[in-house]
Amino acid sequence: MGYSQRRPQETEATNVTRCRAIVRQHLPSMAALLAAMILISTNCLADPLVVEEHVTLPVTIDGRAEHLEALIVRPATGGRFPIALIVNGASRHPRSMHADDLANLAHDFAHRGWLAASIVWRGYGHSSGVVQDEAGTCTRPDVARYLDARADDLAAALASLRTRPDVDNTTVLGVGTSVGGVSMLDLAARPDRPLTAVINLSGGLYHDARPFAPNPACGPFETALVRQVSAFGAAAVPTLWIYARNDPWFRPELVERMLQGYRAGGGKADFAMLPPFRKDGHTLYRWEASDLTQPRIDGFLAANHLPAMEDSAVFTPLLAVLNARGREDVQRYLRASTEKALAISANDHGVYWAVNTRSLAKAREKALAHCRTSSGRQCHVIAENRNLLATWRDAYQQQGPR
Repeated sequence: MGYSQRRPQETEATNVTRCRAIVRQHLPSMAALLAAMILISTNCLADPLVVEEHVTLPVTIDGRAEHLEALIVRPATGGRFPIALIVNGASRHPRSMHADDLANLAHDFAHRGWLAASIVWRGYGHSSGVVQDEAGTCTRPDVARYLDARADDLAAALASLRTRPDVDNTTVLGVGTSVGGVSMLDLAARPDRPLTAVINLSGGLYHDARPFAPNPACGPFETALVRQVSAFGAAAVPTLWIYARNDPWFRPELVERMLQGYRAGGGKADFAMLPPFRKDGHTLYRWEASDLTQPRIDGFLAANHLPAMEDSAVFTPLLAVLNARGREDVQRYLRASTEKALAISANDHGVYWAVNTRSLAKAREKALAHCRTSSGRQCHVIAENRNLLATWRDAYQQQGPR
């Protein structure tokens, strides 16, 4: 499933018109425009396959009018798209976190065929309101209060997104990292069952801990977390949990307690404990982790009949003529984050790529520059995202005998 990379290209004027129309439609008032500083992203022009919008979502939370910073990335073709609601974790410096921080996830889900919305909590980034961080103490925890407040933000953001004319309200995927992961589980368990499925990346909540050194006195807090996550299992929606063994905040034994409790409460959870990822396994949301996470995410989506990346069979002819190193490099390229491009050089057997660029034009430029610098030869782009260009054979034949 997912959306083809070979759509008719739209003009820049068409993309600009659409971006402006969507912004106008969701402005509650001119006052909100001034307060929220809604921006039309220049990236609306950058790629004919997906469109970026920097917006603020007008929401109502606890009876108060607020606005939440958001980055929306969606297919450039017309129509209605299922919603992928994406959110990050917590930070000691809330105003430094922005919707762009998860642009890699938003772009990847847009290329799968979703309207992907990376949203920012109250009090974070350019969002209005006060940070919701009351969770009690180590010995007198109030985990439910904290997670419920975060889920309130998510519910409000989703309600705002559902007013858009380009969304399909029948399917909503929640994607959260760290605090965002367990907050999505909270949202999924609400009586109105607002989520179709959840992807939980390194989800959890900690109190008074240092990296890789949990506070032994916080045992009651961890127990409260496990109890709360267990209660979320009643939602019985499909979920995918992905953690790394060297997560400095959520060690494998705590993750196992949460998982067992969630399943015991009726929860459906596919689970992957990844090997140690670099120096900090809590960073699985970054594009550098895509090589590990993408296959599991797409397997989960496909198994639940949700839009996933297109099959890579189109690359089979290329893989058949490459040597072992080249085949491995192309497979890694396919698992990397969009926007991306793949290049080869004349009389050179290497393949070169640029990934996670936010712009297909920039990906082409960087892939070619990398190829020329590394090989010292003329280079050609042979793939854009997951589209193998028709000219790849001509470029490959210029590489000469092997």
